[in-house]
Amino acid sequence: MRFLALLVFASVLSLAPVSAAPVPKAGPPRVLVVSSNKGGNWDIYLVIPATGEAKNLTDNKASDTDPIWAPDGTRIAFVSDREGGQDIWTMKTDGTDLQQITKKQESCSGLRWSPDGKFIAFVSAKPGRDQVHTVEVATGKVTALTADIVGARQPAWSSDGKKLSFTSYGGRWATHVMNADGTEKTKITDDNGGADAAWSPTDGGPIVFVAMTGTPQGWKVYTVGADGKGQKQLTKSANNYGNVYPQWSPDGTKISFGELVDGVLQVAVMKADGSDQKVITTKHQHAYTRWSPDGKSISVTRYERGKSAALWVYDADGENGKELLTNVAQPAAEWKPK
Repeated sequence: MRFLALLVFASVLSLAPVSAAPVPKAGPPRVLVVSSNKGGNWDIYLVIPATGEAKNLTDNKASDTDPIWAPDGTRIAFVSDREGGQDIWTMKTDGTDLQQITKKQESCSGLRWSPDGKFIAFVSAKPGRDQVHTVEVATGKVTALTADIVGARQPAWSSDGKKLSFTSYGGRWATHVMNADGTEKTKITDDNGGADAAWSPTDGGPIVFVAMTGTPQGWKVYTVGADGKGQKQLTKSANNYGNVYPQWSPDGTKISFGELVDGVLQVAVMKADGSDQKVITTKHQHAYTRWSPDGKSISVTRYERGKSAALWVYDADGENGKELLTNVAQPAAEWKPK
């Protein structure tokens, strides 16, 4: 975080002493959590962008991936196979007090912590195909929310925690919304499909998602109400690489997304209504953005030919890019909440 020193000027005409202005207290450093195999094994790392420091929190032989912060920032949930299957575990932010949350759930992924901190939504292949579940953190009770004949993935919570969205695939992608207990499922995208849904951080705000529609053929970014009404196309150019991973800024005024530039996937930012679109990265391939809680920075995964995937952080306008950690896993790095 950058601070401007306060300059106190005394009048040359005044003989009275001038007391110094109080120095503002520095806030806690902005911190990211991500999975990396830079040490030859998938572990969870805590990364401080300001210093570039990266601390290994789970230094063991297990494969530890998919880290996500609790809403209050006191614990980190992640997926580990240390007991045989890929189950959900939590730990304190210094890597201590490990607790196993699910047992023999099989191939857990896509972890999303509920806004009240009581549940974690996740995807599991049990009993045979990917479906959306929740687990109560305090008790470990698992509830299957979907049981479709096609796979269900990408769970995401509404800002008030009352609903979840998810993506299904039955020959075409589709985005659905349901109550947090799995009832009242509603398909909110049309026959052109929908994936990568993310809820606006403002209560009652729209959901951003991507769909493959129109000409040119390819993925484009849309918003729609949680009731499926008011669908609006925000981007015109198509992304043939697949999903374009839209993400809201913390105040809900901007959206980051993937944009193809000369055949290479880059990060772009636009206003929530689709205006003022600007590509903020160049060269190489960039994906999986996340906004810092203050909205001043964006983390991104860079894919450079001949090198391993690396975690970078940029100012929100794309300036001052900095590499933080190499060999990172595909799920996006996650910023510690305020």
